[in-house]
Amino acid sequence: MATPDILALDFDGVLCDGMTEYFETSRRTSVRVWPGEPAPGDGLLPAFRRLRPVIMTGWEMPLLLRAIAQGRPEADIVRDWARVRDEQAGSGPTPREELLALLTRTLDEVRREWIAADRAGWIGHNAPYCALDDVRRLVGEPQRCVLVTTKEGEFARLILEEWRIKLADIQGKEAGTHKCDSLRALIDAYAKARGRRPRVWFVEDRFETLEHVTTHPDLEDVGLYLAAWGYNTPETRATARASKRVRLLELDQFRRGLGAWSD
Repeated sequence: MATPDILALDFDGVLCDGMTEYFETSRRTSVRVWPGEPAPGDGLLPAFRRLRPVIMTGWEMPLLLRAIAQGRPEADIVRDWARVRDEQAGSGPTPREELLALLTRTLDEVRREWIAADRAGWIGHNAPYCALDDVRRLVGEPQRCVLVTTKEGEFARLILEEWRIKLADIQGKEAGTHKCDSLRALIDAYAKARGRRPRVWFVEDRFETLEHVTTHPDLEDVGLYLAAWGYNTPETRATARASKRVRLLELDQFRRGLGAWSD
């Protein structure tokens, strides 16, 4: 199987396990956004970890933590997170859209303040999924390896710099585009520079994102891989195994390099 010209990687759930960072950032955000409520305790972390796969975007995390703190059954959250999330967002005096903007802004502010006060401590709450030497070797295999993430690029860069991992590009939340558009931009730029369409592989830990790529005919030649070690569930991984388009990628395959991905 030919290796790709461009390898596009998600960050959270593929390269980086930031679970304890998400929890602490969400907790600090919760204290600011809902000052009249008790601060979420450390004991909520296991439930937060189990339920993290329901999250689509960062602003949902404090709402998830709040739902757990208020005793919402995990089964309800898993079965219909959108309804639980919207109930949480609409339960206070702040209009929903204002609350979402406040959550997004506060999450980033909390992170920046944490980094300014204790950069090493913040980075230490973000762990690589495999040995950094393996990651460095992997990202050096294709002609270009890029990061495509909904995280702010500045935060991903700080972590990757600490890990001494160099990528050709980092496309973060600030780009304001869907990941499908990011893939298109990568393909178009390569085609203009090289005179041919590149082979592209995309690794993501959310099956829904990969499934969305499959709905775009102009991206039908992009190789799609679900990171089995990321923020997804056994049911999601079973769906990927049955997919005709998405391949389930195990961590051992990932760390051994692109040649092992067809095993």
